Amino acid sequence: MAMDCLVCNGRSESFARATILGRHEIEYFRCVDCEFIQTETPYWLDEAYDSAIVSTDVGLVGRNEAFAKIVDRTLRLVMPGIESGVDYGGGYGMFTRMMRDRGHDFSHYDPYCENLFAQGYEVQPGAQQFDLATAFEVFEHMADPHQDLKTLDSLGANWIISTRIVPDPAPQPDQWWYYVLEGGQHIALWSHRALQSIASQYKRHLTVTRRGMHLFSQQKVNPFLVRSVVRNRSIRVFDGFRKRKSLLQADAKRAIERTKRHAA
Repeated sequence: MAMDCLVCNGRSESFARATILGRHEIEYFRCVDCEFIQTETPYWLDEAYDSAIVSTDVGLVGRNEAFAKIVDRTLRLVMPGIESGVDYGGGYGMFTRMMRDRGHDFSHYDPYCENLFAQGYEVQPGAQQFDLATAFEVFEHMADPHQDLKTLDSLGANWIISTRIVPDPAPQPDQWWYYVLEGGQHIALWSHRALQSIASQYKRHLTVTRRGMHLFSQQKVNPFLVRSVVRNRSIRVFDGFRKRKSLLQADAKRAIERTKRHAA
């Protein structure tokens, strides 16, 4: 049995079977060209997304803090010309809030999850294009990658995304934690070649890192510098360099004024 690859439209052949959500036996397919791994048509997603963020995701806060630190450094040290950003699939709005606290003019987009921390900074596709779009823990959830990627393309000139690259050789579902079988939401697993295919199709330069953070940029950047920022060791000495003034106080004032207007 085979399917069309959702990334490159190549031939995707049956690769593995596994039980997800504790009760659904499903099939995985792997592209013979770009090595992208996709599930069969995911009929279980309504059940998997009973809550947009699964209860077992206890690393949510720490992950957002790590992402904010890395993106802050990337913008200051690698791409200082970037002035605006939007977090695609931003969940509760935590990352957007953290970036604004660091002085970066970030907005929030997520039609599926309640925005708790970045209220007032929501955007819709087509309203404007930002210098940067971030998408963390989003690529694995794409049932129709190009539908999401076209939206991402319309939102951001450059992208910073997170996803774990499938090891080589590709592991079976019971051999790699990133399938997240108990959650049922990881339906798309990306190889290096699949990410490169996306970069080529959307005319961007790809910089891959071993820490699961990847840059799609319109202009070529120094890959060594990008990987140094992500590694988070010696680069820490530059944490005060080009530091921007926090937007926290200005945002707090704006939130108070908005509350007063609604109460009037």
